[in-house]
Amino acid sequence: MKLKDLAQVCEAKLEGDGEIEIADVARVDTAKRDQVCFIAHKKYLPLLEKGRPGAVIAAPGVALAQGTNVLRHDDPDLAFSKAVTALRGERLKPVPGIAENVVMGANFEMGENTSVGPFTVIGVDVKLGKNVTVYPHCYIGDGVSIGDDTVIFPNVTIMERTLIGRRCTIQPGAVIGADGFGYHFVAGKFVHAPQRGHVHIHDDVDIGANTTIDRARFDVTEIKAGTKIDNLVQVAHNTQIGQNCVIAGQAGLSGSVVLKDYVRLGGNVGVGDHITIGMGAQIAAKTGVMQDVNPGMKMAGLPADEGRKFMKREAAVRRLPDLMAEFRELKAKVEAMAAGKSGFEPVDDDEEDNLPEVEPGTVTRFIRNRPAPLEDDK
Repeated sequence: MKLKDLAQVCEAKLEGDGEIEIADVARVDTAKRDQVCFIAHKKYLPLLEKGRPGAVIAAPGVALAQGTNVLRHDDPDLAFSKAVTALRGERLKPVPGIAENVVMGANFEMGENTSVGPFTVIGVDVKLGKNVTVYPHCYIGDGVSIGDDTVIFPNVTIMERTLIGRRCTIQPGAVIGADGFGYHFVAGKFVHAPQRGHVHIHDDVDIGANTTIDRARFDVTEIKAGTKIDNLVQVAHNTQIGQNCVIAGQAGLSGSVVLKDYVRLGGNVGVGDHITIGMGAQIAAKTGVMQDVNPGMKMAGLPADEGRKFMKREAAVRRLPDLMAEFRELKAKVEAMAAGKSGFEPVDDDEEDNLPEVEPGTVTRFIRNRPAPLEDDK
């Protein structure tokens, strides 16, 4: 593809030779003359010295070497994604239809251009919309409904009565609708509490590989439109996740957690049960959230604290070795002074008892005896 055509696809402004051929995308430090790369931040500019890209996608104002072919875009990352699709194409989809070795229950409905891969098991009363792709070795339980244009990758388990909207993506190994972790302690042992609710995943939701989303105990575990969940995330029963939230890998949400719209959770975040995190809040990686978070807050630490307070505390902790050294030095000086090694004699208890009595209201200065001056001091 000529660079000028790629510029149109990326909706970028071309600076340089638009006639050169671009065949692929590459990293900044390994790009060749027939490849395009992107610079998301000026700190990556030195890497260009290692590569020889045919073109660079960069934001306006980023200074590049003279003669570099540049595609200018306000969001170089987004423009690069468009370049990836243009140069490498869309993901190939299976041929529509039902493969051999598929087990189907009664009343199965399937829209046009939908494909079901081999060794998939489908329960009764299942409905798949148009252009749905179900890859091999999936389990879709009784009463499940999956909306148009949704993709279910291999080895996904979707338990009974789960509702999945349109244009969703469920990555390999995900489990949707397993029983929640609920028990009663009766007569010295744990007894499983029935989990008879369901899961409802709305439109445009992405679920990462090996993520687990538990069914509600009696109502619904709900994930609203546009939310993106990374790999290895645990979403417990009755959790409510708002629109356009982002949850990074290894995060864990306990039962009945509520995330309002646009919440962002970093990797390995833990959220205690029945906690509400307000709209637009951001939780840093490895944070432990043990109480409600107000809208728009930035939290970090274990337990979670306001982001700036956490950073100041961490900065103070890192100074502790130096502060301890200063403390020991000062302590040694104080002890030396107390022992009379700085030219002062310590006051004996008996001497304190023999001090003259002073009338109330009298201003008095007591001058201690000092050592006799040395000859050099006279």
